[in-house]
Amino acid sequence: MLAVVASASCVSAPPAFSASSSGQASAAGSTAPGAPSLPEPSGSHPVGTTSLHLKDGSRRDPWVPTVKARELMVSLWYPAKSRGKRRAQYMTPKESEVFLKGGRITGVPYDVLSRTRTHAFTDVEPAGRRRGLPLVVLSPGFTQPRGTLTALAEDLASRGYVVAGIDHTYESFATFPGGRMTMCAACAVGKDKDFGGKVVGVRAADVSFVLDELTGHARGGRARL
Repeated sequence: MLAVVASASCVSAPPAFSASSSGQASAAGSTAPGAPSLPEPSGSHPVGTTSLHLKDGSRRDPWVPTVKARELMVSLWYPAKSRGKRRAQYMTPKESEVFLKGGRITGVPYDVLSRTRTHAFTDVEPAGRRRGLPLVVLSPGFTQPRGTLTALAEDLASRGYVVAGIDHTYESFATFPGGRMTMCAACAVGKDKDFGGKVVGVRAADVSFVLDELTGHARGGRARL
C-alpha cells in the first residue's frame, strides 16, 4: 500500500519548524567504497531532510490502547539551496538489522542498510519562498518503515516538492528520539475481515493529523512548514 497525497498548502521552510522537531540520524558525507547507494535524484535541486516527532493527544493508539496518545515519526525532504556536509542515514544499524531479519533477508551484513548512501543532507537551508512549494505525503506499505520511500522522496524533493514520509507506528518498527524503538504490534493482531478496514482508517487519521500539523490547520495550531 502506497498512498500519495498532494496538498494545496505549500511550504518550504524547515527552519521554521516548532520545537517538536527531532534530530535525524546522519552520517559523514563520504561512503565506504562498494557500499550500496540509492539512485541519483533526477531533479536540479540539492536535497535537505529533517524529522519530526508528532503526538496526537486526541486519540489513544489504535494498536496499543494502553498508550494514551498516538505518536508518529515523520521525515521531511525538501529542495535545498546547496549541498551540506552530512548525508542523512538511510537506516540506523539497529533498524537495518530489524528490517533485514523481518524480511528473512540473509547473505548480507545486518548493518548494510545503515551504510547505504543517500542523497539528502541534514542541516541545510531550504530553497524557494516560504509556503511556496507543493507538499506531498508518502505512506509506506504495511510493515514497511518510512525510510523505504527515501529514493522516491529524494527524487521528488530534487524536483521542487516538500515531501513528508510517515511511519505508521506499530505497523512496522519506528525509532523515536532517544533511541526508543517500537515494533509491529499490528502484526500480532488477528487478521479478521475488519482488519484491512482498521488499517485504512488508522492511516487516514494519521495522514489527516500530519497534514493539520504541517499546515497549521489544527485548532489553535501553527504551521510547522
